[in-house]
Amino acid sequence: MNEETKTTAKIDEILSSGNRDDGLEALGLALSLPDDEDRNLSLLKIARWLVENDDWQKALGAAQLMSDSYEKSEALQVIASKLASIGHLEKAFSVFADAEMASSSDLLCEWQQAELLHHIAKSLREIRAFFKADEVWRKAIEIAEKGQDSTRVQDSLDASSVLAEISDGYAVDEKIEKAIAVARKITNVGVREKTLQKISLLAQQIKRIA
Repeated sequence: MNEETKTTAKIDEILSSGNRDDGLEALGLALSLPDDEDRNLSLLKIARWLVENDDWQKALGAAQLMSDSYEKSEALQVIASKLASIGHLEKAFSVFADAEMASSSDLLCEWQQAELLHHIAKSLREIRAFFKADEVWRKAIEIAEKGQDSTRVQDSLDASSVLAEISDGYAVDEKIEKAIAVARKITNVGVREKTLQKISLLAQQIKRIA
């Protein structure tokens, strides 16, 4: 077992103990990791753990120590959702904005940017910030569309999958026209047809219930 593996194992051990007093030790261990990805993943774990233990201030501090990455945007979104749930709406919107900014990193593929924005929009919808959620979703759709043009087959497919997730979300919210409009933007034939079929079935269910 190399030193990095030992360090991440020790971090996991600390977090599983549930002792908040050991949070600073876990943070110090995470920051000692030389690999950027390992460090960000550990800091994300710590931020989630701190949020679960009702310490959003330290969680935000951990997130701010992360380099630009998928994990940083994800951590900020989790913290913003926590802030909203305890009534700190103004601060929540500020952190959501930080999460959105982190999602735009040039280090991320377009499908990753779109996926992060989709998650942020879902969280905004949950706190009934519908106008802002729709704004973020429009941005996610635009970026995912561009991502489908990637020369990398897997990246293009992942971008199509993000559009499918957004379409599914609209359908579940009974916004059938929006769901269909997004589904039709999917360039991968298999993903598009499967998504449209799901929307059709859901629309039929809605009509039966109505």
